[in-house]
Amino acid sequence: MYALCLDIGTSSLKGAVISHQGKLVSDGRIYYKEGVVWQQALCELMQKLDRTFSVSAVCVSGSGPTFIPLKKDNTIGKPLFWNDKKEKPLVSGHSLYLPKLMWLKENQSEEYDGTKMFLTMDGYFNWLLTGVAAAPVYDDRFVPFFWTKEDAGKNGIDFEKLPPLVHTGEMIGAVTEGAERLYGIKAGTPVFAGGSDFLMAILGTATLEAGQICDRAGTSEGINYCCAGEKVVENHELRVMPHIAPGCTNISFRIEESTHLIENDREQYGQRLCRGLQALEREGCSAQALRLSGGQAKNAVWNQLRANMTGKVVLVPEIEDGELAGCACAAFAGLGLYESPARAAEAIVRIKRDYIPE
Repeated sequence: MYALCLDIGTSSLKGAVISHQGKLVSDGRIYYKEGVVWQQALCELMQKLDRTFSVSAVCVSGSGPTFIPLKKDNTIGKPLFWNDKKEKPLVSGHSLYLPKLMWLKENQSEEYDGTKMFLTMDGYFNWLLTGVAAAPVYDDRFVPFFWTKEDAGKNGIDFEKLPPLVHTGEMIGAVTEGAERLYGIKAGTPVFAGGSDFLMAILGTATLEAGQICDRAGTSEGINYCCAGEKVVENHELRVMPHIAPGCTNISFRIEESTHLIENDREQYGQRLCRGLQALEREGCSAQALRLSGGQAKNAVWNQLRANMTGKVVLVPEIEDGELAGCACAAFAGLGLYESPARAAEAIVRIKRDYIPE
C-alpha cells in the first residue's frame, strides 16, 4: 500500500508517496511564489509526483499554531501565521491558538465576525480534499494546547467558530469528486488526521524513547527532547508539552530563522544550537545523538559540521523529511496496518547514516 503525505510549511509545500514498508517512492517540493495560493501549489505538486502508484490514503501535517479564516462564502481570509506575533495574553488555559483569535477579535472585528470557521494549516488542506472541517490533534493530552469549550468561552472566543478536534490516525473524510478533478487524487480515498509538523517530525524520526532528541529544521528549528515522566523546567527559553510517547514529556527550544542563520552566519547559528542543548542538559535532559528532520538533513557537509559543533552523533533517517514519514505512519495506522502511529514508526522508520563528531 501507498500513502500520499503532505506537509504545509511556511515557505513551501512538500509531498511524497510512501509505501507501508517505509520506502519513499516519489517526492516533490513547491516553493510558494508571491500571489500563488495554496491550491495552486498543491496542483503543481501533484504534477511533480509519480502518479503510477495508486495511493490508499492521504495524510497532512502543517505548521502551527496557524489559523486560516474560512469565510461564509468558502473563500479564505488573511492567515494568522504562527510567527506573526499578533496575539493577546490568555485569560485562562494553555492554548497556543486562542491568543491569535483574541487579537483578531479586538483589532479586526469585521474579519473575526465574517469568519465561519478558523481552520488550522493542516485542517485547511484536509477541508480542500474532503469538505470536512476538523483540526488534527495527536491525542487528548494535547487538547489544552489547542482549545476547549471552557477556555474559548473564558477568553471571549466563539466556540462554534472552531472546528472539532480529531486524533492523529483517525479518518477525517474521503477525497471528494471535486477535489479529484482539481488535484488528481482519486475520489473516495480516505484522508486521515496528521498533526502539527513538529509532532509529525518526532513521529517520523521515531523519537519515541526517553533520552532521544529530534532536531527538526525548517524556516525555524526545533530541538525536541523526550523526557521520562513529568518535568518542570526553570529556563523560560524551554517549552514543556506532552510527548507523543506515553508517560513522557517533550522539552524543546526553538532557533528562530535558523535557515537564514545557516546561510549567512553559521558561527552565530552554532552558538545558538549549543546554547539550547546546554540549557537542556542543565535541566537533566542530555542525549548522545540528534535525529534530524528537514531539508538540512540532506546536506552531508552540514550534518558533519553539526556533529562537530555539538559533539553529538547526528542520525539521518532514510526519509529525511520526518513530517512526511510521520504522516505515513498515521495513514497506515488509520488503514489498520499498525496498532498505532507510534507502532508504525517503530516498524518503518530506519536510520540510514550516522555522523560521528571529529
